[in-house]
Amino acid sequence: MSRPRIILVLMFLFQFSASAAPFDQIEFGIATAPAQVEDGLDDIWSDWANQGKIAGFKETPMAQDRLRFFTDPDPEINAVSESGVSVYRLGLDWGRIMPEENRFDEAAIAKYKDLIRKIRARKLKIMLTLMHHSVPKWAQAKGGWLVDSMKDHFLSFSKRLIDEFQSDVDWWASFNEGNIFVSLAYAQGLWPPGETRTLFSFLALGPFRGESIRAMDRMSDSHIELYHWAHAKYPGIKIGLAHNMARYRGNHWWDQITASFLDRTLNWRMPERARGTLDFFGFNYYGAEWIKGSRIDLDPEEEYSEAGRAVDPKGLLELLREIHERFPELPILITENGIADSTDWLRPAYLVEHLKVIEQALLEQIPVRGYFVWTLSDNLEWSDGYCPKFGLFSVDRGNGLKRTPRKSFDVYREIVIARGVSDDLRNLTWTLVQNHRGDSRPFCRSEDGVTGLATPGVRPVSGKDWRFK
Repeated sequence: MSRPRIILVLMFLFQFSASAAPFDQIEFGIATAPAQVEDGLDDIWSDWANQGKIAGFKETPMAQDRLRFFTDPDPEINAVSESGVSVYRLGLDWGRIMPEENRFDEAAIAKYKDLIRKIRARKLKIMLTLMHHSVPKWAQAKGGWLVDSMKDHFLSFSKRLIDEFQSDVDWWASFNEGNIFVSLAYAQGLWPPGETRTLFSFLALGPFRGESIRAMDRMSDSHIELYHWAHAKYPGIKIGLAHNMARYRGNHWWDQITASFLDRTLNWRMPERARGTLDFFGFNYYGAEWIKGSRIDLDPEEEYSEAGRAVDPKGLLELLREIHERFPELPILITENGIADSTDWLRPAYLVEHLKVIEQALLEQIPVRGYFVWTLSDNLEWSDGYCPKFGLFSVDRGNGLKRTPRKSFDVYREIVIARGVSDDLRNLTWTLVQNHRGDSRPFCRSEDGVTGLATPGVRPVSGKDWRFK
C-alpha cells in the first residue's frame, strides 16, 4: 500500500474511532454478474454487441474480455478480500455451463469449482445468482421466458448447480431483477432479443395476462418450484430473489397514476407471488424513477448517476418500511446499491447516506441483515456498454485492464472495518459534493432517459441537498 493511501486509511480510522454507529447485524458485501465480468463468453450479449446494439462497444479496447474474470479472477478476488467485506455475491454463466440443450459442460463446472474454492479460501461467504440478465443462446432462440418450456430449462440448470455447489454457498438468488430483464428484453427492445411491446403487455386483469406479465410469472413459478425441491433435498438452504425495486415518482397526478401502476407491477408482483418461498427478501436499489407520461423523465432539479438513476436515499427507507410491513417475518438483504460516477465526487456520500438510512431502519427494528455494493470494478453495463462507471475501482481498458482504487473504495472499506459511519466522515463526504456543485460530470443517458450513449454527454452536479434527513 502506498504512503498516501496509508495516511488516508489512518485518517478514516481516527475519524471512526470517535463516533461510529455499529452495524453489528449487517453482512457487508460486493456484487458482480458473470455476463459483465467474464471473458470467453459466446453469449447473447456478444451477439447484441456484434449487431451494434451496445453503445460504444466496438470502439472500446478489450471490450470482449470484459474483466477476464473467468481466466484471471485473482485481481477481483484479491480486491474483494482487501475491502474487508464478508460476502462475495457473484453468478455462474448459464450458457457457459449449458452450451446446448440438455448438455452440461463438465470442464466449465470444474473451472467454476476452482473459482469458488479460491473465494472460500479468502474466508468469504458466497451468494450465488442463478440467472443474472443472461440466458443461453439456444434458449433465447426457442423463445426465452416468453415460452413455457423455459421453466424446465431453468430448473434443470439450477438443480445441477445447487447439487454441485450447495456446500460452498451461503445464499442463493434464483433471479436477479427478473422484472427488469422482462421489461428491457421483451417490452422496450433495449436488451436482447430486442422485442417491443406496449404497456398493455404488463396488464393483469382477471384471467387476462399480457405477455410481459406471463414472462415474469414464469420466473416466479420457476422460483417457487425450485424452492420446494431445494428445501426438500437440502433443508438448511437459503433461497430468495435479488429483485429490482425503484421509487417510482411523478410530479403531476396523471404521472403519479402511472408511477403507482409501475410500483404495483414491477416492484411487488414477483415477490408477492413468491410469498412463502423466500428465506430472505433480497432487493437491488439505485434510486428514484421520475415518470412523465409513459416514459422516464430526467428532472433538471434532481441529482443523477451517470446511468440515469435519480439519487434518492429517502426512497430506500420508504421501501424498507414497506417490505417489512408486507413481509415482517423475513430478514432483508440489500443485494445491490451503488452509483455510476466516474468522477467519484458523489459515490462516497452516496454510500454514506444510504448506510445512514440502514442505521435508521435498524433503529426502527427493520431486520436489514445485508448490504452489498454494486460493484467492485467498472464493467460492461449491459446495453450502455462501458460508459457508466459503477466501480469502486476504475479500469484502464487501454492498459491491460489496470485497476486503480477510487477514494470511495477506502471509504467503504473503513465503514466495513468500523461497522459504522462517523459524523466526521459524513461531513467530509458531503463537503466533497458541495465543492463540485455546478461542475460538469459525464452522463451516459440520452434525453429520453432510457437510451445509452456511446460517448458521454455532460450534466452538472445539482444544487439539490439529497442527504438523508
